[in-house]
Amino acid sequence: MSGDRRAVGGEHGPSAAALLPRLKRNGCNLLVAGPASEETANRATQRLFGSPDLERKRVLVRTGGDATPDELLPSGVSATDPDVRVVQYRASPEDADPLASLARRVAAVVTSFDASSPLVGGELRLAVTSLEDVVADHDTLAAEQFLRRVADAVASVRGMGHYRYLGPRGDLSALPVDRLFDAFVDLREHPRAAQRLSAPATRPTEWIDL
Repeated sequence: MSGDRRAVGGEHGPSAAALLPRLKRNGCNLLVAGPASEETANRATQRLFGSPDLERKRVLVRTGGDATPDELLPSGVSATDPDVRVVQYRASPEDADPLASLARRVAAVVTSFDASSPLVGGELRLAVTSLEDVVADHDTLAAEQFLRRVADAVASVRGMGHYRYLGPRGDLSALPVDRLFDAFVDLREHPRAAQRLSAPATRPTEWIDL
């Protein structure tokens, strides 16, 4: 699903829950956003990385945040496992475009997983830890190009990628989020930590406790 990623549906179209099986089967890129704590976002990431009992290739792209890899991975999964890769953003004076370099390294990791054994839909799971740092430290065009490159790599193997922004989704209005992402995972902290799935032109799911 490269290019524009707007979900299809009208006023009486499907709910976001009805889209979920198709998103998992065909692959998707999800924006995880909301005024929530990092702890709440970490629990959402653990769920999106998939059950530790299922075979998954997991790619953790660290662009910021304080959580350690083990706080972001599901219980029983370690950053040192052979099916886990941690890709760290590195700002270097020798690198004129470190964000583009990060996108290339992520794409190379995805390609290597697929080359070793062709991936099925939803097998690859990827998380980008902090869009706050991406948009704060880079201009809008650079941030959009980074997201497109990573999202295209995920889509090429029908994986599931999610990209975390711990603030209102509206704060990202400079980015074409409805075209960059297939759907959204909304986070809230009150009255209790919870998440829901939503998508353009579809009804959101109910809130689910985290």
